[in-house]
Amino acid sequence: MRDGEGTTASAGTTAALVLAIVSLILLVLMVLSGDLTLDSDTLSNFATMGLFLFLGPLVLWRANANRIGWVFSAIGLMFLGAAIASNLADQGSLAYEAIGGALWLGWIVLIGTLVLWFPTGQVPTRRWLWLQWVGFGLLAVTLFSYVFTEQVCLEVSDFGGCAVWAPNPIGIPGVPNPEFGWLAGPLFSFYPVFMGGAVLSLFMRFRRAGTVERLQLKWFLFACASFLVALASEMVLEAQGVGQPPLLLDLWISLSILAIPIAATLAILRYRLYDIDRIISRTVSYAIVIALLAAVYAIGLTGLTSLLDSDSPLAVAAATLAAAALFNPLRKRVQAFVDHRFNRIRYDAEQVMAGFTGSLRDEVDPDTVVTGWVSVVSETMHPASAGVWVRDGT
Repeated sequence: MRDGEGTTASAGTTAALVLAIVSLILLVLMVLSGDLTLDSDTLSNFATMGLFLFLGPLVLWRANANRIGWVFSAIGLMFLGAAIASNLADQGSLAYEAIGGALWLGWIVLIGTLVLWFPTGQVPTRRWLWLQWVGFGLLAVTLFSYVFTEQVCLEVSDFGGCAVWAPNPIGIPGVPNPEFGWLAGPLFSFYPVFMGGAVLSLFMRFRRAGTVERLQLKWFLFACASFLVALASEMVLEAQGVGQPPLLLDLWISLSILAIPIAATLAILRYRLYDIDRIISRTVSYAIVIALLAAVYAIGLTGLTSLLDSDSPLAVAAATLAAAALFNPLRKRVQAFVDHRFNRIRYDAEQVMAGFTGSLRDEVDPDTVVTGWVSVVSETMHPASAGVWVRDGT
């Protein structure tokens, strides 16, 4: 290890230790600051906060002080600080109401920074430095104006404005409220610019990335896509008038939120990095199979109930058995199609290996086996050179 790398690793370890200690202290303060109501939302928020607080020091420690670790820790600490401030605000302190609001709003900028920096901890190129400073400016203005706003909003009206105002004990005269004052329009107009620019930088980074960095980005994008699909499903159900989303959908949303920092950490630490193509392939395959089986079941059930009594259990049983019988052959065909279409490199490699393995059953000449093995390695892995050393048994 070079001296520079050793210094960076040492700094990352020290930072990880300090952040871990600070996080534990703040967690104790959160527990002591108020009564905890263990409902589903509280448990979900607590799990998200704890995960960021754990993964931040882990990335700093194991990834040579990668700045994504700082972002993870900052997000977790903002969640934690907002929870503490909310508990103290419930006890009647308006100052903590302002602090809590600032922390709840500030983590949005940190999510954009995570997208902008992933996976290297730096912007893609120097051309994107302006966006980084826009994010820092948004965070600074948001935190300052929210904490030191002259008045705090206690109740929101039905029209989206503030109905009840109260003076902020630590407010500075003339500082507007960033959510309901005149600053809200200019401030929040920069949020979509920053977030949109961060997402665009991610796709630009993906286009120019090498093999390893592209695989890292695939892990992150896969987790984000899962969350967006779950969120879109909830929005569709709400548009159809479904008041309470199914429990399974709520669980999917909660787990997909947790999956984003986990996937990002696995990608940065390069743990099982090359498995992402297989994971995506299997996910797409099973999604198609489930959709096709649901269509078979619905069509079969509709057709059978039109022929039989609508209350007969025979129609439901027959449709279920038909869908179950089709599962395995349908899964194999869909998987072969998906691998052939979307995972071509792995598909070709598996076909070559399968052919070579089959040829070994009828081949006994060592020279032919060695030649075939070198050919397979060259065709599937494309090394710069390949050779075989055979030990002389004499």
